[in-house]
Amino acid sequence: MDEGIVYKKEGRIAKIIICRPSKMNSITKAMGEELHRVACQINSDEDISVALLTGEGEKSFSTGSDINLLHQYGTPYQLRNRLDYCAAIRSIRKPVVSKIKGYALGGGLELVMATDIRIATPASSFAVSEVHHGWTSGSGATQLLARTIGYNRAAELVFTGKRINADEAYRMGIINSIIETDTIDTYVDDMLAEMSQQSSTAMQLIKQNLRASQNMTMDMGLQYENDLFAFSFTTDDAAEGMKAFAEKRKPNFK
Repeated sequence: MDEGIVYKKEGRIAKIIICRPSKMNSITKAMGEELHRVACQINSDEDISVALLTGEGEKSFSTGSDINLLHQYGTPYQLRNRLDYCAAIRSIRKPVVSKIKGYALGGGLELVMATDIRIATPASSFAVSEVHHGWTSGSGATQLLARTIGYNRAAELVFTGKRINADEAYRMGIINSIIETDTIDTYVDDMLAEMSQQSSTAMQLIKQNLRASQNMTMDMGLQYENDLFAFSFTTDDAAEGMKAFAEKRKPNFK
């Protein structure tokens, strides 16, 4: 594979591969920009219903930004206004599954946190490592971790930069599952295949509701969910789902 971001479309599944294994799948400015282009392509492709994010090789999912190349972003002001690669993944409206082999450190952990379902191996490890370099995270670690595992646990990880293994990440709720290295590919492929058969419209509405649950009060969230529930019944996929149920067959969603 060429070094950079590799994008594949397999049926209704989009696969994004961070391909820089000689540098622990660290990410350059150009790769971040490419992730934005890929995210836009996934959002605009009506044939795609689910996406995968993973890293090339067994050693590292990603270690985030290549520190040796941070100068590519220019001044701190230009860095502030960069095309953030984690924001690119968060911008994908369809469900995103991450397959995590090896290290997910710094921005690599933030990439994991930008995905919806996170599958790791026993050899995976995680850290918010920015404090060791003299700066803070800038792509969601403090915000998303605190919302996921609670303020105190997030504070410990962010202030110390300590590395945790897959078991601890699972106990905290950072990842969904730990699957053996020799079976994780099949496990994730089966999950993606099943998800790809669902209504893409329904999946996007579900993702909107889940995101809303992280930002709205309970009353507002329940009303928002009900509004999208009602809207979903105006779609062709809902009509197909009801027709398939009546005819006792599998629905054929567009």
